[in-house]
Amino acid sequence: MKLIFVHFWVLKSVMKKLISHIGITVLAIMLSPFNVFASGNLEEKATLRVVVEEAKAESASWKFADFTEEMIDSYSPFIFRTKKSQEIDEVRVLLDVNSMGEISGFEIENSDDKGLKERLDHVIRKLPKCEPIPGKQQYGPQTFELIIQK
Repeated sequence: MKLIFVHFWVLKSVMKKLISHIGITVLAIMLSPFNVFASGNLEEKATLRVVVEEAKAESASWKFADFTEEMIDSYSPFIFRTKKSQEIDEVRVLLDVNSMGEISGFEIENSDDKGLKERLDHVIRKLPKCEPIPGKQQYGPQTFELIIQK
């Protein structure tokens, strides 16, 4: 009987810890969208622009939300956190957007740092979908140039 009581007590304490960890994790996930911009500077360092040929300049059919540049700025310390990436002043990235407004790929133009590429991959996955520009008949794929300065 004593052995069963000890096992029950251990199981009960383990379950309490597990439930509290799950609760904290769920709370952190729920509150994370509210503090995304907490670490960002007031001076914007990220720039998003459409990369199109001059003949197709009027055919741009997607745009990013207004807060996207601020969101990228808030990730700047994360992107430039290693010694290798501290040596870089700016990163140029080509973002490919598919016909549904989702980012389908990216290419870093001026760096070969594997860690930087992985951190950018994480940040790019957090970006919102592109919004369609009203009044267009077709919404095809498009390429954006993202410039992130340290």
